[in-house]
Amino acid sequence: MKEKVKDLLLLIFVVVVVLLLITSEHVFIAFSVLLIYSLYKLYPERFLLEKIIKSVFTIKFYNVVIWFISYLLTLKMLSVIYSVDEEYLKFSPAIVTIPISFCVSYFLLVLLAGISRSISMVTGNIISFLPQWIKVSYEQSMFVRVVNILQYLVIVVAIPFLLAALSSVYLARVAILSDASFISDCGTKQWRVMYLRKNNNECYKFTLNINVFSEQPVIVNSKK
Repeated sequence: MKEKVKDLLLLIFVVVVVLLLITSEHVFIAFSVLLIYSLYKLYPERFLLEKIIKSVFTIKFYNVVIWFISYLLTLKMLSVIYSVDEEYLKFSPAIVTIPISFCVSYFLLVLLAGISRSISMVTGNIISFLPQWIKVSYEQSMFVRVVNILQYLVIVVAIPFLLAALSSVYLARVAILSDASFISDCGTKQWRVMYLRKNNNECYKFTLNINVFSEQPVIVNSKK
């Protein structure tokens, strides 16, 4: 009972501090407070969290479902952004898929956390009418532990998610070069020049200098 009171008071304190910081426009500090609180709550469940992450189901779900969705999204995005036919994109989608897969994982985490919290609220209201020993068993159940882990993970993983989302934009500029080549039907072989075919009529011409990642490549006409 004392532990519950302490957790409740700590939660109230954190919420009040965060609200005060947000009203004072100190959003980063407010998020830092939430992050520290979430890490504090996750620490006792670190072994269960590690077990979930390393489980065969989690690994297979990431390798099969998340990676496939991320690769498909990346291929479509690169094709639209650079106006390159998908058949000419081979290596760049696999490179950019790494941060994109983290973003997809985060969105699924938020969705799962929201659904599980909703289910937890409904079941909690039902169990509140049942005997005390059932309430105690429910509060200590694996389901409640997992629901709490998901809620705190959403906050803890938010910063890595933002970093992955931001890095994917710059990584795409670097990755697109992996599909370019020095010898191509787009033009004659030149020193420090690489080509990437856009479609049957046009190609990108990259000049390898210090500005290769900041400058837009030249579009040259070249029928296949």
